[in-house]
Amino acid sequence: MNKCIYCNNEKLYVLKNNYLKCSKCKKKFSLIKYNRQLALIECFSQNLNALQTAKKLKCNYITVRKSFFLYRELIVSFLDNVYKSIKRNKYEFDEYIYLKNKNIKTAQNFLTFNYENHIYNIMLPSLNKFSESNAEELSTFLKYNKIAQLKSSNSLINDFWDFLENFLKKYKGIKEENFIYYLKECEFKFNYDKKTQEEILLKLLA
Repeated sequence: MNKCIYCNNEKLYVLKNNYLKCSKCKKKFSLIKYNRQLALIECFSQNLNALQTAKKLKCNYITVRKSFFLYRELIVSFLDNVYKSIKRNKYEFDEYIYLKNKNIKTAQNFLTFNYENHIYNIMLPSLNKFSESNAEELSTFLKYNKIAQLKSSNSLINDFWDFLENFLKKYKGIKEENFIYYLKECEFKFNYDKKTQEEILLKLLA
């Protein structure tokens, strides 16, 4: 390590506890912890789950799971800020219902926007008020609540939905209250390449 992880200054001091201290911004950091963070972020960007990562890095599963959840929380805020900063009046959007195992009680309903070739998602009210036996009521809802401003069948939005379906296959079950974090993780990984993902997460953790 020859640069500060916070300001990229090249002059660093080695402290007695083996931490490094930047001569410019005066911040201290552990090289061991930094390298561990790099390894975790790399696994996260490679779409490894917490268990796979713990086995690969030979570290505690709970620690990895907490780190991954922190990344997802940071990603939600980051994507919201990006959307607010560059959104324009012209965009495409459409509604999507993620239905696993054809169980309406677990359905997740959200709007997907395409703005300047970026994807952004907003959660909509849950559909679990419809019983599985009331197919007619659900059919009516889907018919009259469809929000469609999609201009092309080959839209980036459709590409994202395909990406999302494949992305979520590796998870056996996601709690309703946590779905937004996995949706946003998918959005983040769809919008940015692996290298950019890692750079963004490192900055968010700084």
